[in-house]
Amino acid sequence: MGKEMGQDKSEKMDGIPKVSICIPAYNNEAEVRRLLASIAAQTMQDAEIILTDDSTNGKIETLVGKIRSGKDPGGEISAAPCMKRLRYVHNEKPLGHIFNWNKALSLARGKYIKIMFSDDWFTRDDSLEKLTALLEENPQASLAFCGTMQVSKKGSYARAAGREYVERLRQDYRLLFLGNEIGAPSATLYRACGAMFDERSNWASDMFLYFEILQKDPAFVFTPEPLISIGVHEEQYTESFSERDFRKYKDSLLMYEKYGLRDQEECRHEMLRLTVVYGQGWKTASACGAAFGEYLRQRAVWFWHNTVLGYWNGLLHKLGLKAEKGK
Repeated sequence: MGKEMGQDKSEKMDGIPKVSICIPAYNNEAEVRRLLASIAAQTMQDAEIILTDDSTNGKIETLVGKIRSGKDPGGEISAAPCMKRLRYVHNEKPLGHIFNWNKALSLARGKYIKIMFSDDWFTRDDSLEKLTALLEENPQASLAFCGTMQVSKKGSYARAAGREYVERLRQDYRLLFLGNEIGAPSATLYRACGAMFDERSNWASDMFLYFEILQKDPAFVFTPEPLISIGVHEEQYTESFSERDFRKYKDSLLMYEKYGLRDQEECRHEMLRLTVVYGQGWKTASACGAAFGEYLRQRAVWFWHNTVLGYWNGLLHKLGLKAEKGK
């Protein structure tokens, strides 16, 4: 349950918005303001905004009140037509990351769904228009995604999925299991299909969402243009996971089983590799569909790279030597 702030009475509720922009937030009023300002500046205004707030203070609620009353500084946000479709829900008790994400998605009414994490924002004024056009011009596609600007205190840089990755994904969407170059959910727009985040997931929650979309219809469209800016900082949810956090393995195993990936050879090999890396035995490897010979070979590869080469490189380091590349 949650407290919902009423919408502007001038809004015509009978019209279905083209895009639902879903924003889960938590105690970050300045970042929410930046995101809303970038939405207000969009050339494409046929959108509703759903803001589900897990905050333990009232700052975001106060911001929404100012926007509704036209008292936000400068008035630029309030003047945007899409702000008449701003729906705000303050959860009575914080739901937590993934649950709050799904809360926002559950309220969406649009033809297209655009989740925006509240520390991200639109890079350009026509970003939403361009993303929407990708799906409008490609009616067979269920998902559109774009490049991003990765922005931190140290600077910024553009990133995008590689051409080879995109082509492999076109051939078999299940290869998403091998790694996520689609990027953060904020970089996506998809046709409303009821897809949600798996609330059992942790580190790979974004990949579960993409699997939900692509298993229904694997066609997608992509542009490397950095239409979305991603705020990179240490407080991000994914930054709370260590390199060998066992929750990463549990997510991979859940994904592997949920989407029936053992029939895909490359996915099966990757699951075996992860099983060995995370110290799981033959019983687990067998349950994942691995042959005993495959398991022994993977164990040998892991032992060579992490024990033999590890000791050898450590010895060279102590002697002040470096192994030549390619040796």
